[in-house]
Amino acid sequence: MAKKKAYRNTSVNIIKIFRILKRAAEEEEGFLTVSEIAKRASLHKWTVSRTLDLYMDPIVDIVQPPELEAIGLQVKLVSLTNPKLKPEQVISYLKMRNKVNA
Repeated sequence: MAKKKAYRNTSVNIIKIFRILKRAAEEEEGFLTVSEIAKRASLHKWTVSRTLDLYMDPIVDIVQPPELEAIGLQVKLVSLTNPKLKPEQVISYLKMRNKVNA
């Protein structure tokens, strides 16, 4: 059986999203929506949402307000778990994750 591969630019997208969240944390913007991240990163909202869920779960906080879900809106609010993380640490995490999942 063939090994499941990540999407074409997954690691590039992870770093793009990380940098946007890092900048937001530094500027004390708080949580960003998936739509806002997608716009800043020039990525599709689905790509951002999927990348956050599958690859970035340990390094981000995702909040889905129940008040909005109650009226049928599914909005993800995202911020970094640790704003002091560095891109090198994220890259190391990705490499380790790839070795574990290999």
